[in-house]
Amino acid sequence: MGNKIKSHKLFTRKSEVKNIIPLLSLGGAIFLSNSAFAASTSETTDVEKKPEALPTIIITASRADELSTSAKQVTKLDEKQIELLRNGSSGSIATVLAKAVPGLSDSSRTITDYGQTLRGRNALILVDGVPMNLTRDTSRGLSAIDPESIANIEVIRGSNAIYGGGASGGIISITTKAAGGEPTAKTVVGLQTPLTNFRSNALSGDIHQYFTGSFNAFDYALDFGYQRIGSPYDASGDRVAPEPSQGDLYDADAYSVGGKLGYHIDDNQYLQFAANYYNAEQDSDYASDTSVKNTPAGTVPAKAIKGLKLKDQTKNENQIYNLTYNHKDFFGNKVDAQIYYRDFFTRFSPFDARVAPGKVSPRGGQVDQVYQENNVLGSRLTVTTPLEFLGDTSLVWGGDFSREKSEMPLDIFDPDIYDQSGGLEFVKIGKLIYLPELTTQSLGGFVQLKHRFNDQWSAEAGTRYEDSYAQIDSFVPLSQLGKPNPYTVEGGKVKADAWLYNANVTFSPNDQHSIYASFNQGFQLPDVGVVIRNASTGFNLGSSFLEPVKVDNYELGWKGNFNNFSSSLAVFHSTSDLGAVQPVSNSLDMTRTKEKVTGVEATFDYLDDSNVWGTGGSVTWMKGREKPQNGTEQDMTGFRIPPLKLTAYVSYSPTETWTNRLQATYFGSEDYRLNGVNSFGRYDVKSYTTADLISSFALNKKDTVTIGLENMFNRKYYPLYSQLLRSGNNTSHLVANGATLKVSYSHKW
Repeated sequence: MGNKIKSHKLFTRKSEVKNIIPLLSLGGAIFLSNSAFAASTSETTDVEKKPEALPTIIITASRADELSTSAKQVTKLDEKQIELLRNGSSGSIATVLAKAVPGLSDSSRTITDYGQTLRGRNALILVDGVPMNLTRDTSRGLSAIDPESIANIEVIRGSNAIYGGGASGGIISITTKAAGGEPTAKTVVGLQTPLTNFRSNALSGDIHQYFTGSFNAFDYALDFGYQRIGSPYDASGDRVAPEPSQGDLYDADAYSVGGKLGYHIDDNQYLQFAANYYNAEQDSDYASDTSVKNTPAGTVPAKAIKGLKLKDQTKNENQIYNLTYNHKDFFGNKVDAQIYYRDFFTRFSPFDARVAPGKVSPRGGQVDQVYQENNVLGSRLTVTTPLEFLGDTSLVWGGDFSREKSEMPLDIFDPDIYDQSGGLEFVKIGKLIYLPELTTQSLGGFVQLKHRFNDQWSAEAGTRYEDSYAQIDSFVPLSQLGKPNPYTVEGGKVKADAWLYNANVTFSPNDQHSIYASFNQGFQLPDVGVVIRNASTGFNLGSSFLEPVKVDNYELGWKGNFNNFSSSLAVFHSTSDLGAVQPVSNSLDMTRTKEKVTGVEATFDYLDDSNVWGTGGSVTWMKGREKPQNGTEQDMTGFRIPPLKLTAYVSYSPTETWTNRLQATYFGSEDYRLNGVNSFGRYDVKSYTTADLISSFALNKKDTVTIGLENMFNRKYYPLYSQLLRSGNNTSHLVANGATLKVSYSHKW
């Protein structure tokens, strides 16, 4: 009856290791602290002078050796900005970015970043250059790291052909706190509580301690963190229900440990090893009331009930080990290399996956709980070669490698006890395999030519080749559970490859303005794990592995400064002949759709001469259309294309030690239904507005207090994710948090 669990670790066979070592010895990956994702010296100096107002910063130039941002729209947040904005977003990085980055959808307010697209497509999430995206994706890239460990975030919007899979919509690059410099220690303590219910279980608190410095030729950094995440309460003072489809981390404890050790081999060479461990695990008494399923979808909010009896609850555990090497002058070339290993484990919330009689359930029709383990070994090599004989020209070339192993077991629970308890009690009765051990491997190479004709004109062009495969052993899918003659899916290996191209030209009439036109291709492997786990009778591995998603992105843009004003405008259009893999009625039929996304982004920022008053905002509008195979063209779902998004802020810094920010975000209404019919991701979405107030005061050079009030007007609303009903019924119809107060105190030793 079903498959048995087989434990594994990445590369358990010595032969596999031997095959990979020669490749790794040739390269690793670029260390992004030396790239576009690092703040300039002048920016860092300005931040240290005083607490700044917080306009959205648009980068018009970059020191990137690998990915030029002159023909891209970029949003950058430094450490101080992140610390301030987190106080107005309940500490959530996903919510911070939703409020600060044009083109990015609203966050789910849960553990998942499912549906939080960038320009209507997936974003590649990097932490110190290590990809958080997985081939068998769990949509947990932004919740797999301690927010207090982050030094800066840079979001590059739009597809690119330099990086591999996952960057079809752009890149979210997160850099953790750096090693080196003068010996420094910093302690951060935070408290958070809803203002609509002052119960003890609602109180959240965190403490974080880090050290950094240098000793002779060595640099070091060490940080520790603990967070207790309390229960959320809405504008009426009611406990927000748990999200049963993806899960959340309320009523959870989170721990983090990180360290970096760098060695200056000489003036040109630098070697650094970094390790990061993050573990967040829920221990809640609350479950989602199953009775709301009986009412029409979207008519009632999800309801929390107390009395949950579940031993193993939602969990994220992420380990990253990262070795980087930089050489500034290797026979005239700049070399950046990286080798990394990542071990990621996540446990989902229990889910009632039972189906109506006569229907096939890809999960076996159980009350179950899925968990997933991923092990990734990867590397990247980037070489920058000046071509002085061609003038102001350089060639950026290199390659990368990634091998991922994943498996998805599931626990099954007694359905009678579950029903009798009203969805509160879970008694484990067995364990099955949802997705057996799956191995995916990707190998890529890229070349990028950069040339500046004169002070006004510059251009780039490049290409990338990606070769990949997926491999799995024979298995009996859960759809065959209970059948007298279960069908066995024959295992094997399936391959895919793709060529990607990019080109752009930039015209800068002066130092204050630039106009660009670009063509970039993005690449994304299909989630073969989704296809395989839904296998049923007649399933064939070879025919199921569909071609990679290749995105063509066309963009025209302008970036400019007028005295105290800075602004930007971008018009983009992206197309793909093979879009997302979409299950039809939860069956094995997969529909590959032609997709096209058209959008406009605009930003505006103002800061007066005295740096006292500032204001600004952004506008994002998108339209997405898809054409299924053998179907007619239609609007894309709300999980892919968000409605109209407006952001605005006013900042006021009356002294060098005191800064204040009032910010608001508006999401418009949009009817995603087809012919008035509700379905997955297709509902009539209502508009909503959020407003936050943040104030930071430096008591002295060492001590700073920051106060944030999220949803300051205590508006009752449903975020986009909650209106689209991820679970398909009202258990995902989650009311947002009410007015929430967060106070943090930091001390530099």
